[in-house]
Amino acid sequence: MSDLIPPVAPGPRVPVLPAGRTEARVRTELDRSVRDWGIPSNLFRTMAWLPGLALTEVEYANSFIFDAPRYAPAPRPPGDPDGQDILFPQGGFVDRVTKELVINLVSLLNRSRYSLTHHSFIGYGVLSGRLPHVDPAQRAARAEEMLLRLVDSTGRPDWEDRTFAWNGVVEPLYTVPQQHCLRLAEAIQRDPHSVTDRQFADLREVLRGVAAENIAKGPLAEVPGTGTEAYLAAWVNAMTVELTWCIVHFDGLLNSWFTVLRVMDETGAEDELGGDFVAAYNAEVPDRIKVRNNNLLGPTGWGR
Repeated sequence: MSDLIPPVAPGPRVPVLPAGRTEARVRTELDRSVRDWGIPSNLFRTMAWLPGLALTEVEYANSFIFDAPRYAPAPRPPGDPDGQDILFPQGGFVDRVTKELVINLVSLLNRSRYSLTHHSFIGYGVLSGRLPHVDPAQRAARAEEMLLRLVDSTGRPDWEDRTFAWNGVVEPLYTVPQQHCLRLAEAIQRDPHSVTDRQFADLREVLRGVAAENIAKGPLAEVPGTGTEAYLAAWVNAMTVELTWCIVHFDGLLNSWFTVLRVMDETGAEDELGGDFVAAYNAEVPDRIKVRNNNLLGPTGWGR
C-alpha cells in the first residue's frame, strides 16, 4: 500500500492548540503561516502553547528555508576598503533544491515522521518545479529519483554515485555542489565531530564557484563593488552559515522535537481551519517515495 499509513496509538504527546483558542497575536502569526506555507500547520499549532516562541516561528523558518533572495544595504565586507554601504543578500544564498535535499536526507536518517512526510511533499514540489530541464516530465522523473535515492529501503545513505538517464543521456543524479552538501549533512547527522577541515575546505571551494556564478548572473552583476574577492568570501561565509543552520535545525532540533512530541500530520480535523495534508500527500507524492516512507516509519508509524 502506498498511501500514508497513520501511526498507531498512542497519538501526540501534546495536542494541537485549536486556532480559536490562541491569543490574538499568535492567531495573526498562525494565519501568516497558512498564507506562507499553504496549509494549517500542526507544527505551529503545537508550538502555539508557547506564545513567545510561536510569535517568532514563521519569520525564523522563512529566513533560512523559504525566503527568496532579497537585498539590503550592508557595510562592505572585511577586506574591502571603507566606503558606502553595498547591497548584500539577507537570505536565500543556498538554492531551494539543495536545501530540500539536505532536509530530506537528515529527516529520513532520523525517521522523523512529520519532517519526513512534509518535506517529501514540499521537496517533490520544489524539485519538479525548479530543476533545470525544459520538459516537465523530465523534471518530475528526476525529482522523484533524487528524493528516492537519498537512502535505501533500510534507511542507510544511498545517494553516492547515482545516475539519471533520460532519452539515452546518462548523467550524475546530483550535481557536484549537491554532493558536497549531502556529504556534509550525512556527516553532521552521524557525528558533527566527524566533519574534517579538509571536507570543509573542499565544500567552501565548491560553494565559491556557485557564489561567483550567482553574483555574475544575478541582479548584483552590474552593482559596483560586488566583484571583489572580499565580497565573494562574504557570500561564501553566508552560504556556509545558511547551509549548516538548515541541516542542524532539522537534524538536531526539529526532527527530535517532532519525534518526542509525536506531532501528527494534518487531516483537516484539528480545528475550524481544516487543511488536509494527508490527502495532498497521497495525491501528489510519487508512489515509490510513499512506499519507502511507510517502510521507514515502520509498524508504529513513528519510525521505530
